[in-house]
Amino acid sequence: MQNDEFYIGWMAAAPNGFSVWIKKYLFLLLSLVIVLGILIALSQKKFGTGNFEFGTLTEVKGIYFEKPVAVLKVADGKDIWGNGNFITVPLIGFGKHGADGVIAELEKEKNISLEGKKVTFKGTLLYNDGKLLMQIDASDHPLISVTENKNDTAALTQTKEIGLIDIKGEIVDPKCFFGVMKPGEGKPHQDCAIRCILGGIPPVLKVTNDEGRQNYYLIAGPNGEKMNEAVQDYIASPVTIHAKAVEYGDWVVLYVQSNGIQHYSYIQQHFGNETASCGIACLK
Repeated sequence: MQNDEFYIGWMAAAPNGFSVWIKKYLFLLLSLVIVLGILIALSQKKFGTGNFEFGTLTEVKGIYFEKPVAVLKVADGKDIWGNGNFITVPLIGFGKHGADGVIAELEKEKNISLEGKKVTFKGTLLYNDGKLLMQIDASDHPLISVTENKNDTAALTQTKEIGLIDIKGEIVDPKCFFGVMKPGEGKPHQDCAIRCILGGIPPVLKVTNDEGRQNYYLIAGPNGEKMNEAVQDYIASPVTIHAKAVEYGDWVVLYVQSNGIQHYSYIQQHFGNETASCGIACLK
């Protein structure tokens, strides 16, 4: 007569054959969970490499310009022809705010215009992927000095028109992307990015080329007006922008033409509007 082992939950110990069977499959299941966990972790997007020097204030001297966005042009030696090189440092405010309010208060307090003047600001640096930004906070008393710029500013204001272009990328808020948040892009960061840009932080288009390298473009209206509200429905989504591109030293500004921002869909581009509009139904 066959004697099959039978396990009842209230027994002090499971039969030997039953416990061996359970241990074997638990070991296999645990191994599978570990392998899947490692594979999922490796497939995730890496943390950004941005840096935000929280708690450290740095003095930076340069020539201040208000447009197309508030920036300091900082001297960075000379090129092989003896012409001055400059780093363009966009200015942002504390929290989810642009620098315009802080600058306006400083100009009102000193009863001067900072435009074109040699200015020393004290603030917090953030940087990533070859771009440097500076946060200025009114509570830090950021304006150290202001003097007239006796040097010729023609080289600082020179621009190079690239022409009308169509370019694809993702609109990000540069403060979070270049150092404050990780991740500072994509859907997980969308709500934060919208609030930052609506607060006055200038929008930036992040473009990834076929080799995986990224380039960055400041976004402005066709006549240089701010686009913060106009881009809010396109932030953190793939977009295509039709704009006049103008090079300002180490930054390129996109002067977006009328109705020049559209949501970008890979399906729409490669399979047509009809396929894109039917969505999931087309894949059934």
